[in-house]
Amino acid sequence: MTFHSKTLGLLLSGLALSLAGCGGGGGDGGGATSPPQNGSITLNATTTSLPVNPNMVPANPGGPYTATVAISFRSATGTLTAPLGDATVTTSNVAVAAVSFPDDPTTPENELTTRWVTFPVTLNNGSNTIFVTSGDTAGTTTITVSAVDPITNRTVSSTLNFTVVSGAGNLPANIELVATPNQVYMENSGGNANSMIRAAVTDGGGQLIPNPSGGDNLRFEIVGGNAGAGRLVAGGQSGSSVTASTVNGVANVSFQAGTVQGPVQIRATADRADNNVSNGITDALSVTTTVVVSDGKLYTLKVTSPVFASELPGIEINGLPVDEDVELEPGDNGVIIPPQPDATLSLRVAVLATDRQGNPVLPGTALRFGAVDAPVGAFGTAQSNRFLISGTDGNPTEGGTSFVAPSGQFQTAGGGAGPGDALVVFGKAVQGNADLETAVTVTSVNSQTSLTVNPAFNLNNTTGASVNYGAVLPYLVGRAMEGNVTATATTNELGVAVGKLTYTVRSVGNAVALWAQGNGTDTVTGGARLVTDAVTMTYPGVAPASITAFPNPIRGNVAQTVTVCLTDALGIPLRGFPVGFAFQGLQGTGSIDGTASNGLLANTTDADGCVDGNVVTSGLPISSADGNSGQIVFTGAGASTTIDIVVQLAALQASPNSLAVTCLPFSAPVAIRAIDQGGAPVPNVTVTGTCTTGITVTPGSSTTGSDGVASFAVQVSAALSADGQCTFTAAGTTRSVVVPVRSASGGSWSPPPPACGTSP
Repeated sequence: MTFHSKTLGLLLSGLALSLAGCGGGGGDGGGATSPPQNGSITLNATTTSLPVNPNMVPANPGGPYTATVAISFRSATGTLTAPLGDATVTTSNVAVAAVSFPDDPTTPENELTTRWVTFPVTLNNGSNTIFVTSGDTAGTTTITVSAVDPITNRTVSSTLNFTVVSGAGNLPANIELVATPNQVYMENSGGNANSMIRAAVTDGGGQLIPNPSGGDNLRFEIVGGNAGAGRLVAGGQSGSSVTASTVNGVANVSFQAGTVQGPVQIRATADRADNNVSNGITDALSVTTTVVVSDGKLYTLKVTSPVFASELPGIEINGLPVDEDVELEPGDNGVIIPPQPDATLSLRVAVLATDRQGNPVLPGTALRFGAVDAPVGAFGTAQSNRFLISGTDGNPTEGGTSFVAPSGQFQTAGGGAGPGDALVVFGKAVQGNADLETAVTVTSVNSQTSLTVNPAFNLNNTTGASVNYGAVLPYLVGRAMEGNVTATATTNELGVAVGKLTYTVRSVGNAVALWAQGNGTDTVTGGARLVTDAVTMTYPGVAPASITAFPNPIRGNVAQTVTVCLTDALGIPLRGFPVGFAFQGLQGTGSIDGTASNGLLANTTDADGCVDGNVVTSGLPISSADGNSGQIVFTGAGASTTIDIVVQLAALQASPNSLAVTCLPFSAPVAIRAIDQGGAPVPNVTVTGTCTTGITVTPGSSTTGSDGVASFAVQVSAALSADGQCTFTAAGTTRSVVVPVRSASGGSWSPPPPACGTSP
C-alpha cells in the first residue's frame, strides 16, 4: 500500500514537469491556455451604521432603522450578468441586524417585514435590492452575499459590516434582579434553603454593559444585615454583603437561608459613575428583590377541587377489572363507560397546603381526608337535602373538648348524634375564627345542646391574643352512609395532596361535607394545632349533564307550569340542584315563581331530578306562523335548554257586532277585541278594516292596546242601495270578524233613512 502511494506521487510530479516544459517556460504560445476569471459581487448600502431599534420596528425603506443595499453581479469583463441560480444573503448576528427583501405578492407572508437570518434572492439581470434592519441589541454584524459564477461554477462572495449603536454610553442605568426560587426554607428544615440571585445590568440604551476591568461592579447585600436571615455567597466571599463582577452584563450570587422566617430583602447596587464598586460607590443604582423564608410546616389548607360546580372534570366511572388488552372507547357524549360498571363513581379531591409564610409545605407532609353525608332531610320535605344535625350557633371551647349550641338538638334531630360521629365546625365562615375550623370525633352526647369531642379544639389565637366570640359558628354533625374518601395522602413539591371521593350512583345530588386535615404547629404557643378546611357540596354527576323542559312551547299571556329535569351523562337524576332561567326576545313581561326577567327557580330539583316553575307572561303579541313571542332559557349543571312562548290569536270580537243606520249621515264607534285561546286579551295586534261600497271605516288600521282592543268609526254618508258590511282582519293571520251595516227599517233603503236631526 505504501509503495503504490509513493508511485502515484511520482507520476503526478513527472506529469507536472512535462507540462511546464511545454511551450517554453510558461508562455501562452505553442497551445498554452489561461483559466477563466470569476465575476464579482458589489454591495452598495445607503448606510452601514444604524441606531438600536428598541421596539423592533419592521423594515421600512427610508426609515431610521433600515438601510437599503444594492447588489450587483458582474462578469470578469465588468458586465452585469445573472449568476447561476439564486444568490444567498446571510446575517451573522440577527439580534444586531436582520435582512429582508421586497415583498413577494404571491406568498402569504410579507417578506419585507419578516426578519430573516438567511434567504435566497434572484439577481434579475445581475442586480437586486435587499434591506438591513437593526435589532434591539447594539453590536456589529456581517452581511454576506454569495452566488455561483455561471462561467467558472465557482462561488463568489462579498461582505459588508453593519454597526448598530445605542448612543447611550455603557455605564449602568438599570438592574433587573430576580431570585430563583423566591421561596425557600430555613436551614435544617429539610427543604431547599438556597436561592440563586441573578442581576442583569443594562446601560441607558437597554444594552447589557461590558465586562468590568479593575474591580467588581455589583454589590449584593441582605437589607438590614440580620445574620439569622441567612448569608450571600459569591466566589470565595460569604456574608451579609458580597461583591461580584458581571459577565456579559449578568452576575449571580447565592442566598442561603438562615434560622429566621419571613421575607428577606436582597439589594443589588451598581455605580453609575464608573461601573466599579470596588473603589467605592459615587452614584448608587440599587434595586431589591425578596426571598420568602419559611419553615415548611403546615399552617393553612384549602380544598381546591372539587370546585363548587354541578359537573366536574376528573370523575371516574368505576367498573370490575377487565383484560389489559381491552381498549375502552368513549360514547357519543365523550364519556368512557367500563363494560362492567359497578355503580360507583370516584371524584378527584385536591388540597393545597401552605406554611405560615405562604410557601408550599415540605413534600411528603401527611394530610387526612374525611366526609359525612347523613343524616339529611328527605327530598320534598322542608329540610330537603339539608344536614339535620346542624346550626349556626356552635361554640367550641378554645383549647378544650366541649362543644355547645344553644339551639342544638343533638339527641333527637335526624335520629340523634352518637359517639364516633364527626363534628364539623366551619370557623372560617365567621371573621376571626379561622383557627376553629375543624373536624373532630364525638365521644359523648351530653344533652340536646352539649357534646364532648376528641381531639381538643385549637386556641383561637392566630394573632397572638386568644378570642372567644361565643355561639356564632356554623356546624354539622353526621356520618358517612353513601360514600367514602381516601384516608390519607401526602403533598408534592407544590404543596398539593390528592385524594379520591367514591360514592354510589344513586347518591348523585345528595349533600356531603368534605374536609382535609393535617397536624401543624401553633406559631404563638409552639404547641400542636389542627389545620382543617371543610366544604359542603353535593355528590356530583358525570359530565356532560342534560337538561329538558316541558311542555314546549307554552302559551303566552297566561299562567303556565313548566317542568325542568336534570340528568348527568349516565342518565342519573341530579337531585338538589338549582335551576336558572332567563327570558329572551320577550315583547312583554314575564316572571317565574315571582321573579321577573331572570334568576333561579324557587325550588331545587327533587328526587327525580325535576322541578316545577310557575311561568306568568303578559302583554305578548301574537306569534307568526313559524315564530314565537319570546323564549325562556333554562340552565343547570352546566347545560341549557330553550322553550318557546307562543301566543295564538283565537278570534276577533266586535262590539257592537252589527250596526243599524237610523239617519244620514251615520257614524258609530266599533271596538275590535283580539283574544287568545284562553280568552285573554292580545295586545299589539294590527287590525285592518275594509267595507263595502258606500261605507267607510276610520282609521283604516289600528293596533290593539294592553286590553286587546282597537277602536274604529264606521260612517255612512248617503243612502245605500242595499245592506253592506265592514270586515276587520288581524294582520298576518286569517282571523277576522264581520260587522253588518243595515237600514233600521228592516233592510229596505227605499225610502232612505231621514236626515239626522229631522222628523221622519
